[in-house]
Amino acid sequence: MGNRDYNVFFNTHTVSGIIISIGLYVIFFAGAFALFMNNIDHWEANVKPEGFVLIDYDKTIARIAAEGYDMHGRNLSIYEHDGGVNVYSAPLKDTILLKSKLSILDSSEARGRIDLHLDEKTYQKSTNQALSQKTLGTFLYELHFFDQIPTVGFYLAGLVAVFFLFAIITGVIVHWRKIVSNFFTFRLKSSLKILWTDAHTALGVIGLPFQMMYAVTGSVFCLLVVISNPINAIIPDENGKTILEKVTPVYSPEAISINNKIDLILSDFSNNKIESVYAEIHNYHDENAELEIYVSTEDIESVFNYTKMVYRLSDWKLQEYKPASEAPPYAEASWDFIHIIHFGDYGGIFLKVLYFILALLTCVVVITGVMVWLVARDKKSYSHKAKFNKSVGAIYLGSCLGLYPAIAFMFLLTKTFPAQMEHRFAWISWMFLAFWVGYTVYSYIIKSYFKINRNALFLAGVMGILIPVFNGIHSGLWFWKSLQLGYSDSFFVDLTWLICGMVTLLIALKLQPQRQKQT
Repeated sequence: MGNRDYNVFFNTHTVSGIIISIGLYVIFFAGAFALFMNNIDHWEANVKPEGFVLIDYDKTIARIAAEGYDMHGRNLSIYEHDGGVNVYSAPLKDTILLKSKLSILDSSEARGRIDLHLDEKTYQKSTNQALSQKTLGTFLYELHFFDQIPTVGFYLAGLVAVFFLFAIITGVIVHWRKIVSNFFTFRLKSSLKILWTDAHTALGVIGLPFQMMYAVTGSVFCLLVVISNPINAIIPDENGKTILEKVTPVYSPEAISINNKIDLILSDFSNNKIESVYAEIHNYHDENAELEIYVSTEDIESVFNYTKMVYRLSDWKLQEYKPASEAPPYAEASWDFIHIIHFGDYGGIFLKVLYFILALLTCVVVITGVMVWLVARDKKSYSHKAKFNKSVGAIYLGSCLGLYPAIAFMFLLTKTFPAQMEHRFAWISWMFLAFWVGYTVYSYIIKSYFKINRNALFLAGVMGILIPVFNGIHSGLWFWKSLQLGYSDSFFVDLTWLICGMVTLLIALKLQPQRQKQT
């Protein structure tokens, strides 16, 4: 490669990486925790992880209707989660509200989004604030694709994923000739620039397949609708179905009792331990209404370890069937495969722990990349931009490194605020944001990279150690006895925070400032 081409790829890699660095760090750091969102939710609510719970679908549908929602044409997702029944339906569009004296909602609310958590015994709205509203695990999951930013957050995360893929490809091109030798090179006693460069390159190579996978799958998840619409207009299939309909098929249903049919379906799985059941009712009240049901068992011989059935509700005719031993059709299989590898749903807890470690390593790659950029500009030739570069660096590092103690702070808050407190999670969310923004502002004021790093680690370390203490005081589930009592998720989360807190605090106390020579 000539010098000109090398410089083009190098500068492209640097610019694209710097532009997305904060967003990318948030995606991977929050995403690392989101891998264990169910465990975190169990820890927050002080509940034991339960096995499969059979849902009363008729009562669930009756409760939704009783709440006053317009049910005509609804696509309903119904599944068990955290000791209750979750129901979700996107807002209705271009439909006429069915007028009823029973309706307690106005037109916009009745046609709006349904996002309910019902008690699994009474099928009333759950009174547990930690479950019926927002949960910590769900919040972190949504944070990793910027869902808190209205309308554009999801697409912004997709653009970050695309630029991340771009940065990976240009980075591989830049380092290709020395990618093996650089992997084994780590010069701890050299200058700061060389130290950060070696760390950035070595850790980048270690996580390369992992990072590439997330860049591709994240792009597809967040930008599928955007890229599919123009393609659909150009390339319809022979049946008139769009590409999006192939990937996320659309079906149609009507109001009918479905409990007996689901009982009959599940009886065929008596020889297997059912892990989960997920049901969707499409186009409720429509004459061609259908029930789509997925049944997962603990058999892990197949990657696509679920049985899928689609029935037309008017006559219970089987429209589609996929046994667990077979792969689904290509279009659906590709979507399922992307989902499976993105969430690590194919290798149990040990794979998710590996994903967690690799996600944190990716965060280190982001930080070291920023440090390479900053140290490279700590020269006399950049003295006219020294103040600007210092400010930008402080904001970048404060925003990224401040997320760690902010999340630890959020864990502490969930064990501080009473579960029945009104607007509990709204307060927790705002206090999390205030802490994070506050640390970024503090970083901008002090403009000391060493102090920004050390203080973030110190705060996170102290709060990480306090998290199991707060949980023990709040719930009585001290980690040394929670496992014996069957609260495995409480034990897992507490022990993880205790270890992470101790290691982080030790690193913070051992850190020593280093000076970069002016050149």
